[in-house]
Amino acid sequence: MTDHPQRIAILGAGAVGGMLGVLLADAGHTVTVLATDRTSTAINSSGLSLRSGRYGDRRVSVPARPWLTEPVDLLFVTVKAPDLLGALARVPPSLVSGATVVPLLNGIDHVPLLRAVFGSAAVTPMTVAVEATRVAPGVIEHLSPFNDYAVAADRPDTGPDAAAVLQKAGLDVDASAPDEATLLWRKLSFLCPLALITTSTREAIGPAREARADVLDALVTETAAAAARGGAHIDPDTVRQRLSSLPATMLSSMLKDAMAGAVLELDAIAGPVLRAAPDGAPVTRSVVAEITGAGAATPS
Repeated sequence: MTDHPQRIAILGAGAVGGMLGVLLADAGHTVTVLATDRTSTAINSSGLSLRSGRYGDRRVSVPARPWLTEPVDLLFVTVKAPDLLGALARVPPSLVSGATVVPLLNGIDHVPLLRAVFGSAAVTPMTVAVEATRVAPGVIEHLSPFNDYAVAADRPDTGPDAAAVLQKAGLDVDASAPDEATLLWRKLSFLCPLALITTSTREAIGPAREARADVLDALVTETAAAAARGGAHIDPDTVRQRLSSLPATMLSSMLKDAMAGAVLELDAIAGPVLRAAPDGAPVTRSVVAEITGAGAATPS
């Protein structure tokens, strides 16, 4: 079902969505970007551009519009969690009937929501690890040498296979996670400590992990404990090694959002840990309170 060009919609034209749009359009698929009026106008006028050390400089001409108006085979959902509910109004469920919906959001809770909204589609969660930035509407800079996607081995067998589509476009897709819970908690167990430690210190990961090594260690421990409650086994030592290997200058997406004054994905990233950790995740709770400046406040 994936040997021919697919009709693909990408909901969200930020760093991940914009980059994906360029690479899939270059691979010969029919790509439509769903974005705000301002971003749609910029893409329709000047195209969608990617600047990348790995993929080179690319520019594609793809249609962009505020709402989906025609059926698609694949829908990639690449908005950030705080924007999800508003963005879903751009996609009539009837136009993705029988399609594969691929959320690339941080966190856990978006998956049951999307299954409730798109009941006649196959919702196949994926995760992505990449450092990229939207520097202007329709213009993406890929800052890291990696662009790694992951999908669970037990994904639905209905609808087009999104993993195969990405692999044929030259993207790396890891299918080693045995199930959906492991897939989602694997990313969250790494992302939550990274996002919280960098955002609370307002520093890149290098100086942040040096200044608050004990706090970072505790964040990893609490997130792994929450993952176990969520049905996933996460080795905290593996997470610690991965965090220690990151380039010292790397900024988390949450820190970038904080610096830009944007709404933070605190509930999507820290909320699952606070809700699932057997001891209430006191260190995670404290760091969240530092970020919000609300004393003992936590994500709702």
